[in-house]
Amino acid sequence: MLAVCVVLAGVLSSCGQEGQTGAAPLGERAENDVPLNPPTLRFHVSADGQVGASPDLEAEAGEVVAIVLENESDSGYELRLLDPDGDDVFAVEAPAGERGDGRAMPRDVGTHVVEVHPTGEQGAAEEFLVEVSET
Repeated sequence: MLAVCVVLAGVLSSCGQEGQTGAAPLGERAENDVPLNPPTLRFHVSADGQVGASPDLEAEAGEVVAIVLENESDSGYELRLLDPDGDDVFAVEAPAGERGDGRAMPRDVGTHVVEVHPTGEQGAAEEFLVEVSET
């Protein structure tokens, strides 16, 4: 039983760390400040490569937001959230036919940009605007 708990603790401790850029680590906030069900920004790549987004592309500065990239295509896709200065806030990859997700915490108020593109092809990005307001 103890071995099962140790294994689960290791797996669960990595939840929400899927991003690989300079995203603000959740550890900078008190554990109790992280909501269990944060607002979610959803993006979808269809089987034919068309990219869509949920209608509610809004977040609050300093608050956690969940980001989901569902990919039904035969190619891997990457999502990058950029702040108003064009710096990376969060990035996640969704392999072909799979899903990528994680949590981010935008710190700057203003219009952020989400780029969704085939892995390794940043020039072919679809862009979506995300309004980040004051808390």
